Amino acid sequence: MNSMDNKQAASLIEKWIPYYEMDEPEAWERDEYPSVKNACKSMRLAIQVLRGKPAAGDAQLKEAAKQLEQFLEEHYLDDPDEWEKENVAFVQQVLEAIQYTIVFLKK
Repeated sequence: MNSMDNKQAASLIEKWIPYYEMDEPEAWERDEYPSVKNACKSMRLAIQVLRGKPAAGDAQLKEAAKQLEQFLEEHYLDDPDEWEKENVAFVQQVLEAIQYTIVFLKK
């Protein structure tokens, strides 16, 4: 993707949630799921904001950005060597969308 925009970022993140089973507690180890659940909430908030629906205050947006940064690190989305070969293009797009969203939320 050459130039990410709000609509693309929201759409990609929205597709990522079910792809990564973020709404499925049983897909995760019990101790891992709380951080996944928090990241998912942040993604849903970001989707609303990207679509022009102000849903939170400045502090909440900065916290959502922080959660998304942690998610990228904890789940190795920022490390292409960890991606499954058949999913490289999609994960790369999602990584770009989340990075774009982090910058957007911090403004």
